[in-house]
Amino acid sequence: MSQPSESPIAESPGRTSPRPLWIASNRLPVSLGFADGELHATRSSGGLAAALQGVAEGAPFDWVGWPGCPVPEDRRDEVRERLAEERLVPVFLDEEDEELYYHGIANQAIWPLFHYFVDKVDFQERAWQRYVEVNQRFADTILGAAPEGARIWIHDFHLMLVPRLLRQARPDLEIGFFLHIPFPSSEIYRLLPAREDLLLGVLGCDYVGFHTHDYARHFRSACLRVLGLAAEHDGVRFEGRRVGIGVHPIGIDVQGFERTLTAPRTSSLVEELKDRYRGRRLILGVERLDYTKGVAHKLRAFERVLERRPELASEVALLQVIVPSRLKNPDYAALKREIDECVGRLNGRYGSPGVTPVEYMHRSVDPEQLAALYRFADVCLVTPVRDGMNLVAQEFVLCQDEIEGLGDPWRGMLVLSEFAGAAHVLARALLVNPWNLEQSADLLEDALDMPPDERAERMRTMADQVRALECTTWARHFLDRQWAAADANQSHAVVALGRDDEAELCESFARAAKRVLFLDYDGTLREIVRSPEDAVPSAELLEVLAGLSALPHTEVHVVSGRHRRDLEQWLGGLGVALCAEHGFAWRSRDGGEWEENPGIDLSWIPRVRSLLSGVTDEVPGTRLEVKPCALAWHYRMADPDYGAWRARELHSQLQHNLANLPAEIVHGHRVIEVRAAGVHKGGYVARQIDGADWVLCVGDDRTDLDMYRALPPEAHTIHVGVSVADARFTIPSPARVRGLLRKLLEAASKPA
Repeated sequence: MSQPSESPIAESPGRTSPRPLWIASNRLPVSLGFADGELHATRSSGGLAAALQGVAEGAPFDWVGWPGCPVPEDRRDEVRERLAEERLVPVFLDEEDEELYYHGIANQAIWPLFHYFVDKVDFQERAWQRYVEVNQRFADTILGAAPEGARIWIHDFHLMLVPRLLRQARPDLEIGFFLHIPFPSSEIYRLLPAREDLLLGVLGCDYVGFHTHDYARHFRSACLRVLGLAAEHDGVRFEGRRVGIGVHPIGIDVQGFERTLTAPRTSSLVEELKDRYRGRRLILGVERLDYTKGVAHKLRAFERVLERRPELASEVALLQVIVPSRLKNPDYAALKREIDECVGRLNGRYGSPGVTPVEYMHRSVDPEQLAALYRFADVCLVTPVRDGMNLVAQEFVLCQDEIEGLGDPWRGMLVLSEFAGAAHVLARALLVNPWNLEQSADLLEDALDMPPDERAERMRTMADQVRALECTTWARHFLDRQWAAADANQSHAVVALGRDDEAELCESFARAAKRVLFLDYDGTLREIVRSPEDAVPSAELLEVLAGLSALPHTEVHVVSGRHRRDLEQWLGGLGVALCAEHGFAWRSRDGGEWEENPGIDLSWIPRVRSLLSGVTDEVPGTRLEVKPCALAWHYRMADPDYGAWRARELHSQLQHNLANLPAEIVHGHRVIEVRAAGVHKGGYVARQIDGADWVLCVGDDRTDLDMYRALPPEAHTIHVGVSVADARFTIPSPARVRGLLRKLLEAASKPA
């Protein structure tokens, strides 16, 4: 085990003290119950608890979660005190919470959709509201317990809203999230009614982890297609932060399994299996009862093998272990009946006195029994139709390894579904598409007939990989990456506008003798929308702009890339100065005629317009906007992937075509604009600041950098979303910008 100094939560360069770690998951690692009025709490083993044990030895952590059963109000303080002895913090759920939040949304909406079982999705609004409430309860519990600067690691699909709830309340926290199930393709994910909410929830993190590259890629694609956020391969920028995205395939508790394997009872059970199956080979399946596990597919593949080679019925036995799960759910009860019928049909067709081709155990097995079965089996058949990782495959491989005192290794072979996350790390298994019955039967026969040397070579290679993936290593690697992502966000030169900064801005604004505000429109005052003409100002925005412009000694300038007619139609009667088309045209706060930048060469426009018109015809969902000194190609409504790809191609093409012409290219928020050289927002801003002792400038894209650069160092510059070096602060959204403007108005309107 690592020493404390190696722990990912030990002191790091640039930090004065370690950050305390808090884990949050749906369940606490305990089994809680009441017997004869007495409280009993038993620590769980395996799974996430085992993965984090090694981390706890480096530096203890606290764990927030549901204790697993309803707790009466009058016993809750007792439960809190008892669990606090083990650094566990309970979140209490009643039976209705369990039914709506856990069964209703987590298990009947998110679980089936993320596993591609769209027909089983049952999304009920009442259940969704309870999911939101319970996530808030988890967040409140963490907020009430975690100290300043704590690092929070949130686990799995039950708590996907918690990261954002924490981020909004406590920006000081370092937040990570790991998804233990698949993240589906964006085409499937987009079917979920709450698709925006879940993505926004997860994006409250500093770092997000998945089991495989496919899941990470699907998450990035969903961010693009649902939220319009273009992601890099290892991160996505959102609300002024970079959310890291990583791949961390989880492993098993290697040391725990080795202890179980070498236990005397395990050796005794292996000998019993040898006697029981003398002269027969054993095919093993171990699954929890779930429609994602492909048990019926497996049984049909075995039946196909027996159809081909009936003699195997007396030479081979398939032992299928089904761990009971969610039998109150109609889908699971129906699945249980289907499996029962498959087993009955197989045994009725191929069985004979003393010969049972399929043996079926519908119960849990203890660790020694499971280890013995893994050690003895000739084939382990792990064929889920979709699975996040599937640790059964790793457990089987490890239990077949060379371990002193356990006899000959490598007697078995692994047949593994290509749709399990484990297929990405156990590539030497026989990988199968469980939907392909003939292929499944072929590979099962190959596993039974495989020469010993080939079997040993494949299994030995996979055992080395299983040891490398050991679960405590997985946890440490994730936390290292989470720390690095959070540290990068916190150390960036541009900082988020906090409450103290807002208060200082309001105070200085109220004192100033002459105040000037320069405000971009799209993405700053108003959210970016798919169709630019739909970005009309709200009544709230109109009210606050009119209020600010009516203040004495105050000028408000809306400086936008929009056509002048849009700005005049929407904002013309507010007493606000308007600058349109990136500084080419402007109008004073008193109205009157528009003035234009003189001496601008526009001879390039027909050539570029012809090119952009052709691309607009080629790419569905795009549109060409013609301005007096610029042309803008909008692709917000195009297919996100194709639109982004075509935009990169167009940008390169324009660079070639515009060489030595008096025009420049600006790539903004899903728009490519070609504008006249020398026309930019900075030129307008520089002419408006004479005599001002207080200046605020807020923008959101590359065209706004010209404004920041044109202002004196003492100006207050704020960029919406992603951090940029030319702005002093970032602010997460247009809603926060409007909130800031409202606070400025209120501060200046107070009596002296």
